Amino acid sequence: MALRRSVHIILNPVAGARRPGLLHAVIERLSQAGVLVTVEETTGPGDATRLARAAVDRGNSDVIVAAGGDGTINEVARGLLGQGVPLGIVPLGTANVLALELGLRARAGDIADMLLSGPAHLIGTGLVEGRIFLMMVGIGFDGVVVHRINPVLKRLFGKGAFVWAGVKEWTKGPGRDIRLIVDGREKRAAWAIVINGRYFAGPHVLSRGGDISQPDLTLFLFKNGGRFALIRYLIALGLGRVERLSDVEVLPMRMAHFFGPEGLEVEVDGDERGYLPQTIEQGTHFLRLVVPAGWKA
Repeated sequence: MALRRSVHIILNPVAGARRPGLLHAVIERLSQAGVLVTVEETTGPGDATRLARAAVDRGNSDVIVAAGGDGTINEVARGLLGQGVPLGIVPLGTANVLALELGLRARAGDIADMLLSGPAHLIGTGLVEGRIFLMMVGIGFDGVVVHRINPVLKRLFGKGAFVWAGVKEWTKGPGRDIRLIVDGREKRAAWAIVINGRYFAGPHVLSRGGDISQPDLTLFLFKNGGRFALIRYLIALGLGRVERLSDVEVLPMRMAHFFGPEGLEVEVDGDERGYLPQTIEQGTHFLRLVVPAGWKA
């Protein structure tokens, strides 16, 4: 494809503080290639969506880039859904799950080359209460952890802050009694994850058949709520073997309504997103995403 000449970057400065040199190096490489680069910083939750919509309305950007973690990417994507301008990413967050799906390394040269000339592919999306998600929704263990993580520790220690919050949650004992109806069937679980791709919580393969280029969602229901069962689940996640566990039900899904317990925390793409009850369903729109040359879903 032709080289892009105008790149607008929406930066989460909190995430950017973890890798201050990476974004600077990407911008420098783009500028050396003759690209006009503009940068706007977010100031709070939801700001990235507003900035993305405003950038689309101005009509002078070949690509609008989310520089941050998966939560920032989600916000920018919400502002671009249904628009002609594609989304690009500079992975600066803690987990960077979307970058893993794309096989995109945190190297300035690779990222700049992708933004400059990478093709724009259509990827599937999901919906949580009518708002899109790109990668995952967690209800139960990870939802609680994301809601209760100390933001100062997250800025200072990244993944270490999630580990610490997870350990504290584990010590509290059995998981929740999650009640849901998925495609007309009533189910129960101690922990539930809906995933749009392959990876979950970093470089951990949860769904080997996941494909973000399709609007297919997969539901994982972890049935056992005990402390040692959770350890077993996390070990299996690290080994990429969750789908082999007999007490984990794996279901393709179109729509799931999680109705209990009321007030249980939900996380979406690594950020907190309210409490149950909530409805999750396949998205009705695709998103144009700039991907590395040669990428295949």
